[in-house]
Amino acid sequence: MASRMAPQVLLRRYKPLSTITAATIAENVEASRFLPGPAPEAVIVEIPASARFALSFVENDPWTVLGLDRVTHLLAWVAEGELFERLRDFHIDNPPPGIHFKVFAQLEEAKRWVKQMMAGS
Repeated sequence: MASRMAPQVLLRRYKPLSTITAATIAENVEASRFLPGPAPEAVIVEIPASARFALSFVENDPWTVLGLDRVTHLLAWVAEGELFERLRDFHIDNPPPGIHFKVFAQLEEAKRWVKQMMAGS
């Protein structure tokens, strides 16, 4: 599900027990094109602790395939507990190219980071 948090900030939420693949990310990117308002500069993605990432997501470098760097400048993922740690550790070594990206344990932290980055701080 995608909604606007601010004119140029989208919030995407995955449902509990979701399986995240390059295809589901592409669907979210495509769906956000139909939201009214300007193109988003930042996207915050909330991922429930029960979500799973398909092995194909990890093995196939979905960032390049999806071309997210053409549509998103800032990307913040919010996940809790063990999932936060796994995502943070994985993306330290494998950040999406061309995007300012960070993994957070709390939504408020992600919102502050996005606000600071958009302000140029």
